[in-house]
Amino acid sequence: MSIEEFEKALIKVSKPGSYLPLEMNLSNISFNERPVRFVLCYPDLYEIGMSHAGGKILYHVINNLTDFALCHRVYLPKPDMQVFLKERGIPLYALESMKPLKEYDFIGFSLLTELVYTNVLKVLELSQIPLRASERVEEFPIIQAGGTCALNPLPLSPFIDLFVIGDGEKVMLELADLMREKKEKGLAKKEFLEKAAEIEGVYVPVFGKRPVKKAVFRNLAREFYPVKPVVPSVETVHDRIVVEAMRGCLRGCRYCQAGFAYRPYRERSVDEIVSIVNETFRNTGYEEASLLSLSISDHSRFNELIPAVMKLCHSEMIGLSLPSMRVKGFNPDLATQLMKIRKSSFTIAPEAATERLRKVINKDLSDDDIFSLVEGLFERGWSKLKFYFMIGLPTETDEDIEALTELLWKIHKIGKRYRGRKHLAAGFSIFVPKPFTPFQWERFISTEEARAKIEYIKRYSPKTFRLRFHNPEMSLLEALLTRGDERMAEAIEVAFRLGASLDSWDEYFRFDVWERAFRETGINMEDEIAERPIDKPLPWDFIEGVVSRKFLLKEREKAYREERTPDCRIVGCHGCGACTPEEVNKLKDFPIPERIEFSVPPVERREFPLISKVAFFFEKRGKSRFLSLLDINRVFTRIFRRFAVPVRYQGKFNPHPRFSILLGIPTGVESKNEIVEVELYREFLPDEQLLSDFNDVLPEGLRFKKVVSLGRKASLLEQVKEVVYKVEGDFDVDTVKSVLTAQELENRKGKLTQVSPLVADFSVSKGIITLHLNVINGRILNIQDFLFWIGKDLSSVSVEREIVVGL
Repeated sequence: MSIEEFEKALIKVSKPGSYLPLEMNLSNISFNERPVRFVLCYPDLYEIGMSHAGGKILYHVINNLTDFALCHRVYLPKPDMQVFLKERGIPLYALESMKPLKEYDFIGFSLLTELVYTNVLKVLELSQIPLRASERVEEFPIIQAGGTCALNPLPLSPFIDLFVIGDGEKVMLELADLMREKKEKGLAKKEFLEKAAEIEGVYVPVFGKRPVKKAVFRNLAREFYPVKPVVPSVETVHDRIVVEAMRGCLRGCRYCQAGFAYRPYRERSVDEIVSIVNETFRNTGYEEASLLSLSISDHSRFNELIPAVMKLCHSEMIGLSLPSMRVKGFNPDLATQLMKIRKSSFTIAPEAATERLRKVINKDLSDDDIFSLVEGLFERGWSKLKFYFMIGLPTETDEDIEALTELLWKIHKIGKRYRGRKHLAAGFSIFVPKPFTPFQWERFISTEEARAKIEYIKRYSPKTFRLRFHNPEMSLLEALLTRGDERMAEAIEVAFRLGASLDSWDEYFRFDVWERAFRETGINMEDEIAERPIDKPLPWDFIEGVVSRKFLLKEREKAYREERTPDCRIVGCHGCGACTPEEVNKLKDFPIPERIEFSVPPVERREFPLISKVAFFFEKRGKSRFLSLLDINRVFTRIFRRFAVPVRYQGKFNPHPRFSILLGIPTGVESKNEIVEVELYREFLPDEQLLSDFNDVLPEGLRFKKVVSLGRKASLLEQVKEVVYKVEGDFDVDTVKSVLTAQELENRKGKLTQVSPLVADFSVSKGIITLHLNVINGRILNIQDFLFWIGKDLSSVSVEREIVVGL
């Protein structure tokens, strides 16, 4: 199948732009340019995987800190694309090169949730690569995996050649160097794996459970962080600037695996964070920034950091997202400061409703802290509040669940005292005992218990709250997989063979398949989720350098005594075993702010008067025809921001840029000439150099051709002479003529629509239809309706259009 035939047929799948290299800031390193080739896979859909910060870091490290290795990306296709590939015998390919994954040296999976395990097998199957490591001969890539789930690598160990345990920045460079040696010296795969097993942080399952020490990237060196990330054109989750402000957390919440796994504590300076935000904005034009951390308000310079970042964000119209804010000590006045950048919802995560249970999980938060913050937020005009809780925590009683609904009622009553409609939401996850936490030995509650708690909460909570609950069966599956041993691999493979995939998506999750898989492999689910004896080994005990077993047992005992363990930076080292003496000593340089108190200098309200307008003419050819109108709007928004075009904004909160693409072009249609009109808040006319700069970074096939100045209220829509469509393919000439001469027809949605009044002229010859369309009241004949009437669609014909303007 030729690339032209492949692309033509791609219109049949949803969001075809997700499967083509239609992004900005793509690596321009060709496949044959470097001898060592990685492809990174976040084993979930593109819109989820593109948000993964860790993948962006490794992509940058391999492509920019070596001169001999390259890194490309792949994601799990949606089911319709999976069928598309299988029916045509096309192996899964990397986005950048469009080459099959099996032609690469490494395929690296990021495992952040156990619910992607069957997705890993699906990616291998679609790539035409044997699932089990024992079945893969020399010519197949090295299959590796990392991420927090790799802290217990056993459930996936039969399918993976090597695991990276811990931080991957330096390890990936060592593996790249080792692959170069393998190729230069002609080493066998076994010799490569033997050498790989000597690298700190690398676990090779074929050699058995040898002690493996977690890799730690100790200094967060600036050159290892991307400031020119790949920018998607299609919509994704959390599509924004992401700066890792700090890594590691010393709060010690006893349910939180990341809090223990990411130790030791490291943080970036204020100047470096602001510099990264600024440089990334210059390279992306993103509309929002986020400071990534487990608890951003624990940054030692938090009270300096936020004003500095907010100043930059205000000047560039960047919204600022601050996740993981510490409630204790938070001054509600500061929320008013945050409104200056972007007003959205404020998130509070009590996790448990009683102070007793919060002591058990080591959450330093009182009822007074919660209610005083809620009162302060309502008082200052906030109307959207989100709350997060866990159910099924160790020692939880019926009284704790009853207290949860009572807490929601108290919040509801506080809100009633203030004017305006309140938008209140509460999310409930189900506690899952995770490796390397003090609760790793605890039981997971049954789905019956979970449902009883959920039903009680639904019944007795105020109706003003929008409640969301995690699926109990999904949580059960997570609990089974996270603490599993090698036997779990059999169940994973059986479930996969039975059709399990995309298990974190409600519309695809099938727990009945998993129940059958566990039955067929002899795994008793009740035994697996039961409390684990503390005197027996756990499957992951051979992993070292995370936190010690002794420390975790001590923390578990304190939980049952309802005792808190303060942050190490407050009372000194607790001896968890994750830090070197030097790192413990360095903690004094990172004191926790006693209070969250910052002040942002008053800023003038930005005014965006309509001063002038310009019209850009552009073309949309080749692969870019698969971008939707919304995708192109997204691309243009970021291009204009990136190159400081003075676009006018409108809207008090979350303002949006004022520009419009005339006579919106359908997905799948190419165009020789399109127009986007842009409102400006000051006089500005781009020159040829700026258009060239635009074109250098636009996705393949999108190109600006020229720009003209317009009057303040003028529009080229009034000067459009016609819109010309050229349709190539096999069709019945009589049917075409009959359609185009009809007064009106029923369109694809069953609605009568005009036809001949919108057609100025047409011609039909040698498999080509040329339509000359009138523009009436700002609308034209819908080309997809026309194709529907003649029995065709965009996968069976080629369509090109051109807007003709009389200038």
